Amino acid sequence: MIQSHHNKYALDVLEFEQVRNQWLSYTVSQNGKRLVEEAAPFRELQPLQNMLDSVQEMRSLFMAGPAFPLEAFADIQIPLKKMQVEGAFLQPSEFQEINHVLVMTRRIQDFIKDRLEETPHLEKMMLGMTALPHVEEEIGRIISQHGDVRDNASPELKSLRRSIQTREGRIRSRLDEILRSMHQQGFAQEDHLTLREGRLVVPMKDAHASHLKGVIVDQSASGATVFIEPFEILESNNEIRRLKIKEVREVERILTALTQMVSAFGPDLDNNVQILSRIDALAARARYADSVDGRAAETSERSLRLREARHPLLLLTHIHDEVVPISLEMGESVKVLIITGPNAGGKTVALKTVGLLALMHAYGLHVPAKAESQIPLFHHIFADIGDQQSIEQDLSTFSSHIRHIKNIIEQADKTSLVLMDEIGSATDPAEGSALATSILRHLKECGCLTIATTHMGALKVFAHEEPGVENGSMIFDQKSLKPTYRFQMGVPGSSYAFEIARRYGIPESLIRESQRMLGEDRGRLDQLILTLEQEQSRVHALLEEAERKDSQLAGLISLYQDRVQQIRDNADVEKQRLTEEAEKALMDANAMVERLVKEIRETSADRQVIRKVKKEIQTARKRVRSEQKSSGPDVIIRQGDWVLWDGYSGRGEVVSDTDRENRVLVQWGNIRLRVPVMSLKPAQKPSKEKPAGLTQFHVDRTVRDEIDLRGLTADEAIASVEQYLGDAHSTGFSSVRIIHGKGTGVLRREIGKYLKTHRLVKNQRLGNWNEGDAGVTVVDLK
Repeated sequence: MIQSHHNKYALDVLEFEQVRNQWLSYTVSQNGKRLVEEAAPFRELQPLQNMLDSVQEMRSLFMAGPAFPLEAFADIQIPLKKMQVEGAFLQPSEFQEINHVLVMTRRIQDFIKDRLEETPHLEKMMLGMTALPHVEEEIGRIISQHGDVRDNASPELKSLRRSIQTREGRIRSRLDEILRSMHQQGFAQEDHLTLREGRLVVPMKDAHASHLKGVIVDQSASGATVFIEPFEILESNNEIRRLKIKEVREVERILTALTQMVSAFGPDLDNNVQILSRIDALAARARYADSVDGRAAETSERSLRLREARHPLLLLTHIHDEVVPISLEMGESVKVLIITGPNAGGKTVALKTVGLLALMHAYGLHVPAKAESQIPLFHHIFADIGDQQSIEQDLSTFSSHIRHIKNIIEQADKTSLVLMDEIGSATDPAEGSALATSILRHLKECGCLTIATTHMGALKVFAHEEPGVENGSMIFDQKSLKPTYRFQMGVPGSSYAFEIARRYGIPESLIRESQRMLGEDRGRLDQLILTLEQEQSRVHALLEEAERKDSQLAGLISLYQDRVQQIRDNADVEKQRLTEEAEKALMDANAMVERLVKEIRETSADRQVIRKVKKEIQTARKRVRSEQKSSGPDVIIRQGDWVLWDGYSGRGEVVSDTDRENRVLVQWGNIRLRVPVMSLKPAQKPSKEKPAGLTQFHVDRTVRDEIDLRGLTADEAIASVEQYLGDAHSTGFSSVRIIHGKGTGVLRREIGKYLKTHRLVKNQRLGNWNEGDAGVTVVDLK
């Protein structure tokens, strides 16, 4: 295995090889496995980004369907080398392996050609791949699917095999006659022929062998049966043997010629196998990413930002939502993070999660975290985790820690990530905390990012007072006295020694005595930490509520903007319609006038005609007035009026004059919206005003934020989605869920294709683990 530039001890303690083994399990070829085993971390940003993008392309292909045509294939290096030996020829099974590589090469090329816009990195990876359809066809013409040389591989072979079959048929017929005769007389041991040493023989009882003249070919283990080849067919069998020798020579001649023909394309075949192996390793990256619900983290210059990151090895043994995620942020302003909290509270797991995800990112793997996560490309990752006490090397726990820390201090720089578990422990607490403070300050000044866990109160104070150093803690449930394994930034944690001791039944008198010995100052510090944790929880709850209301407001703003645009569009259409009607009325009037004038001239102004003309003009005037009346007078809306908005319940009060765009500001409870005057209707002032609040402006929410399509055909589902998206958009949803189930994936793919072309869809993605996974598509609306 190629050694990476990362500290080998860090690779071991962070258990990266277990991640590699999982990645390895998704390969389908020995060459692909070798590439995974030899994979090293990236050192430059662009190659790393290319790999992350390539993995995403492959995952998209897997999700969209049909199946990517990658199958298990053999390493054909031995046959390729064998072809270069003069006089050597390949066996049919070896040609089958080569042909399988050729078929897969052609299929993958065709697959990617149909999806060039979606797979620019895969297309580039396959540039050196060469399809050889004529070689594939020639191998298929000569070698059957069963691994034999076909009869029609040459006219000579076909003739030989036909002669052999004819002679064998005659011999069998004659032997059947002899066997029946011997069996009827009681001389034969069995009633069917037997094959011995490649020859058909008659099984005779040993006592009656003399009744059949021939050559004894074999005898049973018990000696009771002898197998005789009758003299009368001996020559025929010899002739068949001569024909089979010719057949073998002809087969060798054919295989030799085929070997020479294929050997001319040896370099192309070798190159194809190398590219297929890289595709295999890439596909394994994609399948592993799917198994841990991974995402491509953004490669940042200095910022380490993890959003809902999970330990990938825990995901293999636990249900996804059982693994508690961690979110943290470090970078320019925070170089050192000190994590405190109770034992078994998750500090070390959090430390390992950060380190392992940083390693995975450096190796070009997607990490189990949200897409907005950012990870620098660390050139060195150091870890001092666990008890490395060694009796053989005469090292105590503290000595072992110091040895590792010495190496870290000597090698760490601004491209490094340093992870230290229980820094300063296993020695005198005062000396250990002082030494830990100096070490952490040194690491901060050298520019690397450092995360350390501890129980030492002095380090909590150091993190609070030192610029560039931040506290963090694992949250402890004070009611159940159990760890929650949730991490929080900015607040130091308590070790909760007394609380845990009380939970496990230590006498209360001993606990009170211990608290008294600790002193009031330490008690006040622990109480301050508890208060900070409670305040942090309250702030988080408020932030979540603010985000929820922000999302609701965004939906209302989108709804308002869409409604305004719809009104403008309708106004333009109405204006065009009225213009066309006016032009038509004018044309009709001109035509009528011309016709009446003509009649007057032709009748020399007869009184009866004049009366008729006046009557028609009066009728036309009445029609015009009727149309004017039906169109109604212009709506005049003034400040202080109460109005209704088309399509929405509740009355609002106009609180501004009309602006240049013929809009007014209307207040519904606590909401003010600027609305086109054309969409408003006058309303009576309410006799008793409703309490102010959002309920006065009601958006119809009978449309839910999800639709269930399970059980429908693709056509039925698409029709339902078309109606639903229109209703959801009109209702004001900015994001909706389409439930199609997992099943065979057909309904998911058809819905996905349809959504790509829908005018209201901004983007789409499969649901996260807590949204329904691959059984749900989440749609963001425009």
